[in-house]
Amino acid sequence: MIILTNCLTETEDEGALKVANSLIKRIKAQYAGARVFSYERTTQLSDRHMSLNKLMLNPGLLYHLWRSGEEVIYIPFPTGMLPACARMFILSLFVRKRLKVVLSMQGQINRIAACLLRMSRAQTFSLSKESWQACERVIGEKAVYLKTGVDTEKYVHAAQEKKTELRRKYGIPEDRVVVLHVGHMNEGRNLQQFLKLDEKYFSLIVTSTFTRNEQDARLRKRLEDRGNGKIIDTYLPNIEEIYQLSDVYFFPVACTGHCIDAPLSAFEAASCNLPVVHTAYGELSALCGRDGFYQIRSFEPEALNGLIDAAVSEKKEPRNSILTYDWNRAIDSLCQ
Repeated sequence: MIILTNCLTETEDEGALKVANSLIKRIKAQYAGARVFSYERTTQLSDRHMSLNKLMLNPGLLYHLWRSGEEVIYIPFPTGMLPACARMFILSLFVRKRLKVVLSMQGQINRIAACLLRMSRAQTFSLSKESWQACERVIGEKAVYLKTGVDTEKYVHAAQEKKTELRRKYGIPEDRVVVLHVGHMNEGRNLQQFLKLDEKYFSLIVTSTFTRNEQDARLRKRLEDRGNGKIIDTYLPNIEEIYQLSDVYFFPVACTGHCIDAPLSAFEAASCNLPVVHTAYGELSALCGRDGFYQIRSFEPEALNGLIDAAVSEKKEPRNSILTYDWNRAIDSLCQ
């Protein structure tokens, strides 16, 4: 088995990269003969690193794929569906029906993309029901719904004593309700909604170092000028501690293309039994109305603050709803 990817990284603080790296590690653990071919980015997980152009054209790689006869799992960093399908089609010319592709963020499948997807004969794995249905309409049974994303052994609830200790460690007020978001610092993530939150809430935003160059400086300044919060923009290897010291997770992303289909940070927060105030984005739409999940229906300040008030006071536990997205279950499903 060959795993082809441009998602390897030592600092897994971006959703698509985190999913890809977790998936690759677990596949290699299950299949002793699995080899990783990397391009663009690489780590010690890679068995062979190479240079590829945008159309995946590399004589050495394509010759090897054609001659080896091995299964190929392609895990690309999210891009538009048209270029993704074009690359899938090119790979399929050498891999034939042995190509499987993990799509962590899906855009619109237009007619050209649909045609290329059909001709590639690839099997696709989508991380949300909505994306899976879009692929299924094009390629039928070759589209697979893969529920995944959370290490439920790592992301667990913390008792009050540990919560207090963690707040001291990270310099977070011990007497405030902490509203958390983990992700990219740009307006596409709709983080300007933090500006509408009541002053009684302490806003904590942890940004991805991977997308540091894409940060919206104006948005950051507005959030900093407001005060009443903190922005952390360094890599945190123990990100679970940030969830454990918080009280509510806030996920205001509304526009497609600004997060992967399975919003990993929201799932990790829920696994720590943190109530999630969220839009019906991607796979979160499947969790609307479950215990501990509070769907945003309006971005009016009164409505937003009312939801957060409810999330804090009702003390419901969302962890049970997120257990079906555990990595161990996902790998079992993938192996089958």
